[in-house]
Amino acid sequence: MSEEIINTENLIFSSENKPTEDVEQTETVTEEIVEVVEEKKSSLIDLPSLPLEDFEVPEATSKSELNIENEYTGAMDYGVIGSGQCGGRLVKSFYDIGYKKAIAVNTAATDLNPLGIPEKHKLKIGEEGSGKNMERGEKATKESYQLIFDKMKSIFGNVDKIIVSVGFGGGTGSGGLSTIIKIAQKYLEFLGHKEPNTDVIVIAALPTTGELNSTLIENNNNKIKKTMFETAKNSEVGPLLLIDNSRIEKLYKGIPVSKFWTTINDTITGLFQLINYMAIQETEYTTFDREDYNVLLKTPGLAVMGVTKIDLSKLKLSQALQENFKKTLLSGDADYKTAKNAGCIVVSDTKSIENTSMDDINYGFDTIANLIGNATVYRGVYEANAEGVRAYTFITGMLPA
Repeated sequence: MSEEIINTENLIFSSENKPTEDVEQTETVTEEIVEVVEEKKSSLIDLPSLPLEDFEVPEATSKSELNIENEYTGAMDYGVIGSGQCGGRLVKSFYDIGYKKAIAVNTAATDLNPLGIPEKHKLKIGEEGSGKNMERGEKATKESYQLIFDKMKSIFGNVDKIIVSVGFGGGTGSGGLSTIIKIAQKYLEFLGHKEPNTDVIVIAALPTTGELNSTLIENNNNKIKKTMFETAKNSEVGPLLLIDNSRIEKLYKGIPVSKFWTTINDTITGLFQLINYMAIQETEYTTFDREDYNVLLKTPGLAVMGVTKIDLSKLKLSQALQENFKKTLLSGDADYKTAKNAGCIVVSDTKSIENTSMDDINYGFDTIANLIGNATVYRGVYEANAEGVRAYTFITGMLPA
């Protein structure tokens, strides 16, 4: 038995104790292999080296380069970019309610410098001011394409949607609007969005009655409306949200000049954020959820927002909605009968909701649908601490009137 045991030490060899004949055979075989390999190499394609091989493909950013995060509660993570004086004012209002991923762009330092947001959120482009000249605004924006894109990377990071805010009567905002939309869409494409075109939302403030007395502003307004209405009709952008300042003037009579624009802008941005906030709230009644909200946001065409305060002691909900429907921020430029989708959220105090039947609430929603051409109405019913009953509306997918 012991004779069959193999001594493992005999299996371990060094180059010193190998027989000379074995070494020579090994060297001969090695030389033959090298010759075959070299012959094979000579028949292969000579592939040139490319500098591109040394670069890594950049990943889409998940955070802004400045580590900026939004500070609101809502269904969607927005980036906001405003161009021109009006657009900058809206950016300031958004920034103040927690939309910290915000950028204000302007050719006029005199408009940009006093804006109450941090300097890193401001971007001066072009020469000083556009003088209500849309061509100058367009030129300055196109020449600053890369600067604006880089600013988005720096401030926005990853976002679900981008809001572009402008006024329709100025030079920088109106003139550069189409270019900024394209930059925003290109940025969302960079982030990997499958439908970047409709993930850009435009908030456009129409001139006041007084501003329209200026031929230049009226011409700018008509020109940009024609362009953007065609863009919306062709589904080349998401909702084009119209803010009718002439209508708002009538709702806010008596407000001092010093508070006029702040009041209007805070109302617009506050209403926008409220609908964003409601889309993630729970209710024991009817839920307006994130997907309902997203359907509205993905519907191209003209869009409007509104809020109605209802006194149920005088009228039923359906009647109140009919009578108060036009007492909102709705614009006369949109044909409501062509709407594709709408969100209607009723928020009530405990006493009022307990004294209102579900039949009356549903009939109220049906009333909204009938008023806007039988569009799909995404509904929400919520109970809140605030006294009274309010109906918030967000209507999308309309054609121009």
